[in-house]
Amino acid sequence: MACAPISEVCALQMFNNDTNAQRSCMTAYALQYNWYPSPIAGLFSYQTWNGFDGFWQDGTVLETLVNFMQYANNTMYKSVVSGSLRDVYTLLEAYYPQPSYDDMAWYGLSYLRIHEVFGSGNDDPSTGFLYEARQIYDWIWTNGWDATNACGGGIWFDQTLQGKETVENAQVLLLGAKLLRLSGDQSLIPKINQSLQFILSNQIVNTTNYWVADGIKTNCSSNDFYGPTYNMGLMMSAFVEAGMALDKSTELVPLAHKIALTAIHNSTKNGVLIEYCAPNCDDDAKMFKGIFMRHLRYLLDYAESSKDSNQWQENIEIYRKFLQHNSDTAWQMNRCEPSENKCMVLYKDGKSLHNTTVGPLFGVHYTGPYNCSAPMQQASVLDLFVSSISSGVKCDGPQCSYDPPIPQPSPLTCQDNPCPPDQPCCTYEEGYYTCCESTQTCKNGECI
Repeated sequence: MACAPISEVCALQMFNNDTNAQRSCMTAYALQYNWYPSPIAGLFSYQTWNGFDGFWQDGTVLETLVNFMQYANNTMYKSVVSGSLRDVYTLLEAYYPQPSYDDMAWYGLSYLRIHEVFGSGNDDPSTGFLYEARQIYDWIWTNGWDATNACGGGIWFDQTLQGKETVENAQVLLLGAKLLRLSGDQSLIPKINQSLQFILSNQIVNTTNYWVADGIKTNCSSNDFYGPTYNMGLMMSAFVEAGMALDKSTELVPLAHKIALTAIHNSTKNGVLIEYCAPNCDDDAKMFKGIFMRHLRYLLDYAESSKDSNQWQENIEIYRKFLQHNSDTAWQMNRCEPSENKCMVLYKDGKSLHNTTVGPLFGVHYTGPYNCSAPMQQASVLDLFVSSISSGVKCDGPQCSYDPPIPQPSPLTCQDNPCPPDQPCCTYEEGYYTCCESTQTCKNGECI
């Protein structure tokens, strides 16, 4: 199937006139058309988009795409999602000497969600997404859990064993609890308990104002650095899943809702989510808001489907209105259409394989104004739109299975100017190059 025009692929009537489903479709179309795959994809052991800042972003966007399939009831880009499966060894090849534990966990979480959406009948139990998610979890636990039990254990940030941050510990609690739900493996319960107790005993969640800290100090207390929204989103889901796994929902689910309301009331401006580092966020942080919105939708789904949904009716309404307000604001204030305006677009690994750019394109801040587009901010807004899709949307029509052929990456050289303007291109072997850091120069095939 060739690349059909966006007006045909993402017609509003396909989605029962659900505006957020159409916005999601158009934003996913632009993400895939403009940035997937990277022109140098063949150099990596995993799927790569043209311009993501790191390995972890190529992993977490898979959950965004499969959520679009789930919430808008379609199979668009299924080959990209199903083709993302890698074993642990292949993922470890992404970094030397190894990726950080949170980087690997993003793949584990995406693989679990893919298994959940595709269903057990479409996932090989010995080599599939659920299996590899468990392998990732076991690798993180074996290598990352503090065996000295300092501060009650916890997962180190990476193999240097220099710090314990919230992100990897919330991820591992979520991974373990969700693995238990999807696999039924009761042997996971002790580790889930250990993860939960580490988070609670080290006061990562402030039980006065329900902010989530970014990590702990060596004295086994919160580091009192609050702000990254993805920490709050991950912790919400981790508490919900751990509540189900350990029969502690009465204790943990209210905590998840309090964290959500803290973010909605305090990490916002005029009701729109703002990242703590704005306006000077690095490329990692440009995706944080979307991850929060993803987990807010999961909390919303749980609240609506739980037996005590009446208890959370006020929260459900707050979450729905918050998501819609953010969706409308991003669409109206932070969008650029290349057919109508000059839009600044970043292609880190060389120009798009299609040699053209399509919209809608989005900048860093949901509030706007539009500044520039790259896959980080595009994926963040896609997460927002997908999380805002109404329950029960059905996709109807042949384009609901839109899955165009993936263009073949063409080898680039330094003569193609593939690097960002401030990063020197360095040829280290005929046909191979790397982009040096902005503070480096290339000398005899090495960045120094």
